[in-house]
Amino acid sequence: MRNVKNLSLCVLLLALASTATGATLYVPSDDYSTIQAAIDAAASSGDEIEVAPGTYTEAINFNGKAIRLYSADGRDATTIDATGLGLSVVTCNSGEGADTMLEGFTIKGGGIEVPGGGWVVNGGGMYNTGSSPTVKNCIFTSNRAQRGGGMLNDQNSNPTVTNCIFTLNWGEYGGGMYNAYGSNSTVTNCTFDDNDGRWSGGGMLNNTSNPTVTNCTFTSNWGDYGGGMSNGLSSPTVTNCTFSNNYCTALGGGMYNNASNPTVTNCIFWGNSPWQIYNLENSTADVTYSDIQGGWAGTCNINADPLFADADGRLLAASPCIDAGNDADVPAWLTTDLDGNPRIQGLCVDMGAFEAPAPVAPETMIARLKGYILLQVALGNIDVDLEGGLLDKVDAASETLARGNPNSAKPAMNNMKALINQVEAQTDKKITPDAAAAIIERANAIIATLGG
Repeated sequence: MRNVKNLSLCVLLLALASTATGATLYVPSDDYSTIQAAIDAAASSGDEIEVAPGTYTEAINFNGKAIRLYSADGRDATTIDATGLGLSVVTCNSGEGADTMLEGFTIKGGGIEVPGGGWVVNGGGMYNTGSSPTVKNCIFTSNRAQRGGGMLNDQNSNPTVTNCIFTLNWGEYGGGMYNAYGSNSTVTNCTFDDNDGRWSGGGMLNNTSNPTVTNCTFTSNWGDYGGGMSNGLSSPTVTNCTFSNNYCTALGGGMYNNASNPTVTNCIFWGNSPWQIYNLENSTADVTYSDIQGGWAGTCNINADPLFADADGRLLAASPCIDAGNDADVPAWLTTDLDGNPRIQGLCVDMGAFEAPAPVAPETMIARLKGYILLQVALGNIDVDLEGGLLDKVDAASETLARGNPNSAKPAMNNMKALINQVEAQTDKKITPDAAAAIIERANAIIATLGG
């Protein structure tokens, strides 16, 4: 009898385990020739659908199911193409939550052109309404819609969108992404490049929504208002993002704010036209620890060429944006940059979406220290009377190391110690406390690298 009971218990446990993990359905297969057929056959929750490489000409709807839909070989090998169907490529309109997952596809061809011009369909690439799915590692490209060419999040939709690319999408409102009416999306490690938001929001348009946008790049997007991002009645939180070479025909090449109060931290706005950030009188952008071309009032903001290493916005070793951000504003869960490298590698977090490798050569660290001092002089945080004395010590350390003598480290360290002493003596007199603390921190790091 005991063996029978034990056997029954084992069968029950196996059944429960099977139910908990769900089944895996494969596309294409004898049972499911299309992705939608597999979705229709999947259980309401827990199942997974694995899609083989190829192009699938269809539009899909998750129909409220908490399932994981993923590609076997990734987004470069697997495409869902709705060209000519006149539909959103992917739809979540049945209250889907975070357990509804879309991973590893190229999403293209959503939308339909109507006679006389214009495009219909909300959310050409993906349409979420009253739904908050998880979207990872996807490319949204060549989709068109009246609202949200790449993706529309509408009516309290709060999707989590990670490691996605939005490129070559078009929308009358919101070329890459449109967050509308209480849709507070979480967008991390995403690229918005060369999207067209005809009237507003080339890269992203937020309307009465407060998304959290982190580690993202907005490059070469276009819209009448807000080439990179347009905000209306919205207060997004934008952290460690890079806005470059975005364009608009009216106001706000980088960002446009109308009755909006965005929080912008550790960001770079450079090369956008016209205006990096444009606030109407009813808006206030809280910008701190950011590099804004032309300058912007706020704590530790700078106005200096970021020295991009490439069109994406990675930083050259001498960039003034390195070690210039605020660690306190980096979310605890954010451990990597847009490239997947450790988010903080130097003295503190860098501005922008990419973290530069920590300098190992003291010569590079000294060059950055000199650049920092010159910048603080330009910002008025160091009196010009003090500038020469500080730079003399920095240049002496640099020249000593340049000789390449075996014993050059010690005199270089002595120059850094003398610099620290001078800064400490002039704090609150000819140098502000914040600038003094930053110089002392950098000088101590150089001393440590030299073996002191």
